[in-house]
Amino acid sequence: MKGYLVKISCDFEEFWRYNLVVMGSVLSGGEQSELIKYRSDVAAVGDNLLAKPEDYDEGRSRVELRSTEGVDADALTLYIYIIPHTLPRTEIVSETKDFEFRVEVLHDDSRVYAHTFEVNQWSGDNIVIRVAE
Repeated sequence: MKGYLVKISCDFEEFWRYNLVVMGSVLSGGEQSELIKYRSDVAAVGDNLLAKPEDYDEGRSRVELRSTEGVDADALTLYIYIIPHTLPRTEIVSETKDFEFRVEVLHDDSRVYAHTFEVNQWSGDNIVIRVAE
């Protein structure tokens, strides 16, 4: 068994304005067998940075999380938090279009989930995904 592979991607140019937290509960027979997680904090909520930090990690727009191979996993629950720390520079809501945030889940190399979410620039998003085999 190769387990679960979670692929997250976002091509939004201003994704640096968001902190990202991903937690995944891998289940075997209804019991949690593993917790996979990723956290990328760019700034504290409310910092309202004027520009992208010089040390910003561009790689955080493409994240892959893998559960342990060999574990007899049969379900996955993902919690994804996209948290704004810097709001858009305009107060005109119509000027701030939603941005795309893509999540794919593979289980033993077969895609079992794929969805592109539309994320509000003002509020970010809280996403819950449940996959069962």
